Amino acid sequence: MNKKLALAAVIAIGFGPLPVLAGTSADINASGSAAAFCDISNTGGAISMSLSAGKDKLAGEGAYSFTANGDSTVSLSQLNASAPPEAAGFTPSVSLANLVTNTSSSAPAVSGTQAGVSKKTGVITSEILQNNSNGLISAGAYSIATVATCTAL
Repeated sequence: MNKKLALAAVIAIGFGPLPVLAGTSADINASGSAAAFCDISNTGGAISMSLSAGKDKLAGEGAYSFTANGDSTVSLSQLNASAPPEAAGFTPSVSLANLVTNTSSSAPAVSGTQAGVSKKTGVITSEILQNNSNGLISAGAYSIATVATCTAL
């Protein structure tokens, strides 16, 4: 009989009211901020310029990458161009397609504002165009150097 009583007690406990489980809650808040950034890089390396079919200029192409998470500008410093001493006058040019072009050996060139978030890749074009009456480039070694700078606004 004790077994029947024990079994009845277990059944009664099993079907009795369920215990209330204790619960907790937690507030979760996250915040942060991203500093404004702007990056420009020459992804194509040194540019090799070749004589054009018209023999009036040296030209070459490279590549750039530009990223910004807000309004920004891109500038090219004044061009530092060199030519053989006996060369006739010439016009140097460096262009970052869809951003900025500079043809000045005395002043930088600054793009218009690149609005908002931007991620671009493009062509860098460099040229040395001869300015003589014959329209032919003088023989010799030429070079152009400039610095591209990106500024977050």
